[in-house]
Amino acid sequence: MLQITDKGMIIDDFDTIRNRLVESFKSIYGENVNLDSDTPDGQLLGLFSQELFNIHQSVSFIVQMLDPYQATGQWLEQRAMYAGLVRITASYSYIDEVIITGKPKTIIPYNAIFIDSNKNRWITTHAVTLNELGSARVKCRSQELGNFTVKPLDEFTASTIIIGVEKITANTSSYGGVDEETDTQLLKRFMLSHSINNYDDRRGMQSALINITGVTKCVVYENYTNQTDDKGVSAHSINVVLLGGDDKRIAEVITKKKIGGCGLFGQIQSSYLLDGISRTVYFDRPKKISVNVSMTLGRYKSFSDINTDEIITNLKNMDFDIGESVYSSRIISNINLVDGFYIKQLTVNNSNIANINCREYAQIANVEVLIDD
Repeated sequence: MLQITDKGMIIDDFDTIRNRLVESFKSIYGENVNLDSDTPDGQLLGLFSQELFNIHQSVSFIVQMLDPYQATGQWLEQRAMYAGLVRITASYSYIDEVIITGKPKTIIPYNAIFIDSNKNRWITTHAVTLNELGSARVKCRSQELGNFTVKPLDEFTASTIIIGVEKITANTSSYGGVDEETDTQLLKRFMLSHSINNYDDRRGMQSALINITGVTKCVVYENYTNQTDDKGVSAHSINVVLLGGDDKRIAEVITKKKIGGCGLFGQIQSSYLLDGISRTVYFDRPKKISVNVSMTLGRYKSFSDINTDEIITNLKNMDFDIGESVYSSRIISNINLVDGFYIKQLTVNNSNIANINCREYAQIANVEVLIDD
């Protein structure tokens, strides 16, 4: 029967429920009652059993979703709201200046679509007409929500041919785009939120920084000794290393969170005005290190299919923290999410380990899968 204990909830499977109902029916109508599945009474018992099993599963699911460490989707959002956290929603990317050249007086309509080198689509936010010199500047935004990167001098192609247009070039970098926060990222922020009100602790600063829109990875190194430490951080200083987020917002959080007299270390400089005084803030951006995975697999059975595409997808979806080295032994669990093979050989960057610096983060870029029959 459904039980609630100090260790959690216990539910019965379908067969256990049906057997219990069968015994109850026999105690009422006698041992000779026919309850086979092809009889009306047997079919009625099957219906009762299935409905009870469905109820047990539903109650178990609700209890599971009330646990923030197991909750997903909207259930997780509801749990996170108790800590004042809301899921970061996706936003559009923008490019302030895209230069269009061609025949003078050519009209570029509103919502014209340009395609960048990565096949991402951008639309114009207003109509524009090329001047007498055959040039115009227009602002664009991404057609889809998310973080899309365009650098100055990157070229576009028009989705549909616009007669008179010869060249489309970005004059400024893209900005503002944010991908929707995943359940894993939201749960991580929720777990760190327990430290967000700390003032004299690097965990409190890290919790506040990870809640800045656009920040996806963050680590705070602290050196409380009298000498420069092995990470290069100066004595009595902290070094913030984070990916994503606006420099000004980062400077504000660091300024408010750090204690007086604590030094700051980093290659990036920004400032924040606090109590009428401009405070200079230093921090670092991590460098992405591409990791190449190579493996040789053997089939359990001859001619059995191995879903290599799913293996590659599972590996490329792995998320590594700043300063986290990649071990071949660790990624085996993600490879084994696919069935039908055993691993004969596995390397990362032609070794058993891809060492990652404290100001770097790993991302699996290429995966080579060889099948050895």
